[in-house]
Amino acid sequence: MRRRLNRQFVVFTYAFIALLTFLLAEGCRKDPNMEPCNSLAATPYSLVKPLRFPDMTIPSNNPLTEEGIDLGHYLFYDSTLSFNHTISCGTCHRPEYGFADSGKVFSLNAKSLPTKRNTPALLNSGYQNKFFYDGRQLTLEDAIDDAIVHEMFVDWDASIKYLSASSFYNQKFVAAFGCDSAINKQNIIKSMAQFIRTIISSGKSDIDTKLIAPNNPSLLSAAEYNGYQLFVSARGDCFHCHFTSPLTSDNLFHNSGLEDSDTTFFGFKDLGRGGFTKDSIDNGKFKTPTLRNIAMTGPYMHDGSLQTLKDVIDFYSDSVKWSPTLDPKMIHAGNIRLRLTPTEKADMLAFMNTMSDREISVNPKYTNPFYRH
Repeated sequence: MRRRLNRQFVVFTYAFIALLTFLLAEGCRKDPNMEPCNSLAATPYSLVKPLRFPDMTIPSNNPLTEEGIDLGHYLFYDSTLSFNHTISCGTCHRPEYGFADSGKVFSLNAKSLPTKRNTPALLNSGYQNKFFYDGRQLTLEDAIDDAIVHEMFVDWDASIKYLSASSFYNQKFVAAFGCDSAINKQNIIKSMAQFIRTIISSGKSDIDTKLIAPNNPSLLSAAEYNGYQLFVSARGDCFHCHFTSPLTSDNLFHNSGLEDSDTTFFGFKDLGRGGFTKDSIDNGKFKTPTLRNIAMTGPYMHDGSLQTLKDVIDFYSDSVKWSPTLDPKMIHAGNIRLRLTPTEKADMLAFMNTMSDREISVNPKYTNPFYRH
């Protein structure tokens, strides 16, 4: 009797295992028209940065991988993420313009309406800890979400449906995130953030090869050297915000005197940081932009009101306006002016032109990948 029960138990156990295996196989069965999923672990990506650049902090939940960056590269230029398939991130952040827009004061969103502020350059965004001119987002991932929602007016359901129907994108998502990954908003944003973190200076601009890397200002031309001396001195007064590191930005918020206001703190056309924090002490303050590739990213300032670098130099020399929140380091406001001479202005311009790296505009790592197909 006991032997028969043991045999029945063994038979039952094997039958149960066979049934469970069948059910699991049926539940995981793919569409017979789709290729089988043979995903391998994504390949870690080693970020190459210029000499003296700091290490970039990469979120632990979104490490850089070759496959994730490749997917993000395509999505960055894919207009299907806009509600009417008219613009992509790459429409307004173009490599030939230092990942800013094409000389426009304001870009046009997917509804053909002008944006509120001039398009900021994306170069070296992975080093930032606050995003947009007012710093309203704290992570690159959140900044991407913000832009896709408020400038491209994404219909996430429609975009995910489109991507899911594409065998090209199915393969890309599997390679980046594995067989069990979903084509969803989170992974779309993650891959785009990975790509944008790779958009960094090459270290081949004149400021790198003549000044920072060799630490030898004498390699600059006479005009560039004179401009450098102005830049880092109280006479030119640029270094407080822009020369704190090779990134040429302190990533902080300042009122640099572009417009004046009344003494109630509410006279600014754009409150900037104050519009986000709701603290009047922040009114008129905007995030310090990088000067990397600055010759390629005009027009300048958050409102695009200065068309050329010469205009920028003229403004800081002769037109800084006083207001209650003007940065205290900028003492040359109102009746107190820097009043740079024409030669000093020309020298300053020569030095600022050393900060641009034209290679970024033609590097296939960054240009539109759809043009290769």
